[in-house]
Amino acid sequence: MTALVLGAVATLLVADVSLRLPHGRPRPARRPVSASTRRAAVGVAALGVGVIAPPVLAVSVVAWWGVPLVQARRRDRAHQRAVRHALPDLVDLLRLATTAGLSLPIALPVVARHAPSPVALALESAHASASLGRPRADALVEALAPLGDRAHALAHVLGDHLRYGVPLLPGLERTGLELRLERRRAAELEARRVPVRLLAPLVTCVLPAFALLTVIPLLVPSLESLPL
Repeated sequence: MTALVLGAVATLLVADVSLRLPHGRPRPARRPVSASTRRAAVGVAALGVGVIAPPVLAVSVVAWWGVPLVQARRRDRAHQRAVRHALPDLVDLLRLATTAGLSLPIALPVVARHAPSPVALALESAHASASLGRPRADALVEALAPLGDRAHALAHVLGDHLRYGVPLLPGLERTGLELRLERRRAAELEARRVPVRLLAPLVTCVLPAFALLTVIPLLVPSLESLPL
């Protein structure tokens, strides 16, 4: 079984490398092999190996489809976490700018230069759309809505102020309080997950090392002293 697995890995590596390296004489107008072609060739090689070793085929299929999905979910979670951390700071910057005497259309591009990156890009996009003639309230809603429900609610607070003249400071204070509480709850949840994440290194690394360094040196002299 070990020989089959090693043979499968070698076949996949040879198939992938063979598509990367040129063969024979160099052609003057050779088109580069695309990533999709390489993936298809490696998939065909894995299918051929799977006929001989079905477990290798199963593992290859799971890795083929599972790894991109896991990476996409991690990127989505990281983006949501960045937005969740950035929104309270954005509200504080808006409060600081508006209470200093700036109107909201003037404060938005100033705040965008100092806001964290996930929301700064949205504010810059909204300001660019407003500069081209789009209503600023609609541009804010369109730019902030993809960042989540909380960002959408903040966009409506800003839009109501721009459309109907609703006082901005009470809405920002209420929204900022909710965002800070949500960020605090998320931080507490992450802190409670730390012992679970440390469980795997503890079981696989710390406990075997503890047994190897403490238990085994005590057992070896005891076993040597036993009568044969």
